[in-house]
Amino acid sequence: MFDWSLDPRSQLALLCLATAFVFWNNDVLFFLFATLAVVTRIGRS
Repeated sequence: MFDWSLDPRSQLALLCLATAFVFWNNDVLFFLFATLAVVTRIGRS
């Protein structure tokens, strides 16, 4: 979808973040995917 030179883990983090905003009206799913995105991003380093 994006033509950026991101490593797979960064793409996964962005995907989780995008999914979180899809479920912005569902607190549990939003929190789950937002946390997953943050953890994925941190685990990258």
